Amino acid sequence: METADHILIPLLDGTHTLAQIARIEDGKALLYVTRTIATPDTQPKPFSDPQVIAGFCMDAAALPTGLWPVIGYEAVPRIAPFSEWVLMFKDAQDPTIIEAFANAIHGLYPWDGFPDAGFFTNMLRAPEALPVKARMTADFPKPT
Repeated sequence: METADHILIPLLDGTHTLAQIARIEDGKALLYVTRTIATPDTQPKPFSDPQVIAGFCMDAAALPTGLWPVIGYEAVPRIAPFSEWVLMFKDAQDPTIIEAFANAIHGLYPWDGFPDAGFFTNMLRAPEALPVKARMTADFPKPT
């Protein structure tokens, strides 16, 4: 995977959310995650700023190349909060956390599913506005 690659993050319902590797530097990768559902045959188009719901820092070596397929590449958008590379100095996120976040923005995993109920909220570019499809634990069927 390289800078500008558009990748698919698998979701629990068999679909994918679209993401982009915005930058790779010093062994770390900055990943932009969108709320856009995509398929392996989706033709990459440049993201617009509002499409990017979050940015994650992760170890470049941890990018799951087999599970997160590359579907092409396109210009990386300039996004104010991330353009200064601030995220490179945060703790790197594990790919499983990013997958859980992607599922939560699409309502497939509880938004408050971690012990810290604000865990995913703190990952949002705009934490004051939860994703439209986000569902809380109480919204999911109870196990029988």
